[in-house]
Amino acid sequence: MKKAAFVLALVMLMTCMAGCGKVEGEASVQSVSMICGLGSVGLADRFAGIVSPLGETKIKKDDSMAVSDIRVKVGDTVKEGDVLFTYDLSEARSNLEMAQLELEQLNATLEDQKAEVDRIQKLMDETYDDATKRQYSLDLRTAKVSVLTTQGNIATKKKDIEKLKTSTKNAAVTSPVNGEVQSINADGGTDNNGNALPFMTVVETGGFRVKGYVNENNASVLTQGTAVVIRSRVSDQTWKGSIDSIDWNNAQQTRSDYGDSDTAMSSKYPFYVKLEGKGDGLLMGQHVYIEPDYGQEDETDANAINLPSYFINDADGSPWVWAKNSKDKLEKRNLKLGEYNGETDTYPVLDGLTAEDYIAFPDDSLKAGMACITYDDATFDPGTSGGEVYPEGGGEKIDENVPMDGMDGGDIPAEDGVVTDDGGSVTNSTVTVLPGGMAEATAPAIVEG
Repeated sequence: MKKAAFVLALVMLMTCMAGCGKVEGEASVQSVSMICGLGSVGLADRFAGIVSPLGETKIKKDDSMAVSDIRVKVGDTVKEGDVLFTYDLSEARSNLEMAQLELEQLNATLEDQKAEVDRIQKLMDETYDDATKRQYSLDLRTAKVSVLTTQGNIATKKKDIEKLKTSTKNAAVTSPVNGEVQSINADGGTDNNGNALPFMTVVETGGFRVKGYVNENNASVLTQGTAVVIRSRVSDQTWKGSIDSIDWNNAQQTRSDYGDSDTAMSSKYPFYVKLEGKGDGLLMGQHVYIEPDYGQEDETDANAINLPSYFINDADGSPWVWAKNSKDKLEKRNLKLGEYNGETDTYPVLDGLTAEDYIAFPDDSLKAGMACITYDDATFDPGTSGGEVYPEGGGEKIDENVPMDGMDGGDIPAEDGVVTDDGGSVTNSTVTVLPGGMAEATAPAIVEG
């Protein structure tokens, strides 16, 4: 896992270099501290995330019925079984009476059709004329088809009546979970993706989870059960957790600034992190970073320089790197290395580099004496690109000046009805609550925890 993280970090670094406007006579160099994760999150696969409710249930109303009374408002705390809204049953009762009358008419029609079958059969049995008998045979077939058609209509009508009876038993729709009413859309409407908004949304209380997105280009980095580290974007505080589910059924399209009209498009998929413990210190809607946990928080020597092998030239002979000298020019820097770590694809640097140095990714176009353009956490200014940066591993632009989806109380895409139970399973479902407290759910993806 860690090796894969470094390989993807290489791809991201090359992209960053390409975006620096490199021209002849200039070389892009990056902070050793940033590369090795010293005093920062480094170049591990990193995904933008947001702290979300433990679960969210979206309740649809029966479109064939009118709502007479909404018993709750946004922000109300509800318990399982509490009444959320009620239906106006006058129309449903009228529809039931009409359906029962139609059933009676169908039954009467069926009796007449059966009588017609018997009449034709009797006439056919009594005649000896072949031509007349053939005509009666054709009439008999037609009459029997009519009987079968009416019997089918009766069966369908009986099912309709049973549904109508159920809808008129109880006008109250109750909450299926304990939680807080997040939104009520009595007038309908659509979300940012053009999908119809649910009539009501209830979020579960009592805990947090973290939602992030993984791009199709690095989807192999994360799997269900992968241990992760959650990092605050404003402090050194961290939390631990694991990937609870990845919603492969709700891809969202994203576009980068690189490639043509076809290659620039890619899909991203929402994933959800189950936290270890209660997530003390996290705030609802807080922006965080998500990294696969390969032991970066458990390093015994926080100042050790473990340099990815792809920065090192002639690692097995006389190792060296392209480095920025004191005059901000590119030079070849000899290194003394320790034993290679195959798990992380890194070499410990025993001599030749410090965390304050800057080095360049090996490239045939590099030459000693080139002017160095630095790139690190301190020199990278999001404002130079209109406040948009590409979060490591995410593949999606984030405007540092604009809240992420869900921060303003709006819609968080692809989080429909994800409910985590005590057993650790996550079911992505949309719950349609019918009269009588019945809930009709569709589950596009169920991931067992």
